Amino acid sequence: MAEEIIQTTKPPKYIEERLEKLLTTLFGVPAVGTEGEEGYQAAIPGLIDKPMTIPAYEVAGLSPMQLQAMQQAQSGLGAYQPYLEAAGETVGTGLGTFKQAAEILDPSQISTFMDPYQQQVTQEALKEFQRQADIQSQSTAAQAISAGAFGGGRFGVREAEEARNLAQVKSQRIFEDLSRNYLQAQQAQARTSQQLGTLGSQTLQAAQAQAGLGQLGQQLQSQDIDRLLGLGSMQQQFGYSGPGGFVPGQAQIEAARATSMAQYREPFERFAYASDILRGVPSASITYTQGPPPPSMLQQIAGLGIAGLGAYGAATGGGGISSLLGF
Repeated sequence: MAEEIIQTTKPPKYIEERLEKLLTTLFGVPAVGTEGEEGYQAAIPGLIDKPMTIPAYEVAGLSPMQLQAMQQAQSGLGAYQPYLEAAGETVGTGLGTFKQAAEILDPSQISTFMDPYQQQVTQEALKEFQRQADIQSQSTAAQAISAGAFGGGRFGVREAEEARNLAQVKSQRIFEDLSRNYLQAQQAQARTSQQLGTLGSQTLQAAQAQAGLGQLGQQLQSQDIDRLLGLGSMQQQFGYSGPGGFVPGQAQIEAARATSMAQYREPFERFAYASDILRGVPSASITYTQGPPPPSMLQQIAGLGIAGLGAYGAATGGGGISSLLGF
């Protein structure tokens, strides 16, 4: 009849006690008996039975500078519009001035620039010519009378020549005055048109400056908003001092959450560390043999040899008997 041998390997007692304590800490102790009965012991929850409250993820709110930047951006919307409207009106004025300059060059407008007193000057000159001619005519008549030739043919020829010369002088003076007046009117017309054109150009430049001023104001405001947003982002990230005290930023919020998570994980990390230590202890197990009556001396020697080889293989990191036999 074959004998049944049960071989049990157990760790040393001090390790077994710590393993038991470790598992009890993790899984707790179950209840003993029934509640209400004598000797009843309530269950003791383990570490794994305790629910963990995971801290919620939080996002830092907008900082005062960010809010100020948003308000400034909203209030600045359309701030350039008055400058554009003013520039539009100025452009209209400048274009109107160009139109006037073009209309002034119309030949039909030349009379507007002619000297209104030139005709009076010409009339006075003609009167003077006539007066001088009358004096000359009287002198000629007196000479003819003294010579006894008044009313004769020579007197008539001379009188006609003087009349023709007077008409020619008057006609030439009228032509010269009109020509001079017209030339001066043309020059005044061109000069006025040029001045209006220059004024129109200056007006358009002023309109461009007005529009540029609005654009510049908008750009400067955008730069201020960008600076506020940059400083506000730093406040949002690292916190700031508010009326009620320090307001934490995103960095403080994340650090606080990481600290809470580290505190929750700390017991489990200790448990894992202890478990690693216990699992990493070199084998020093004790073998208990349970079976029929004590074996013979030969069996005992064989058993001790096998146990010794097993201990040797475990201590040296080998594979036990099979490694020694080359299997």
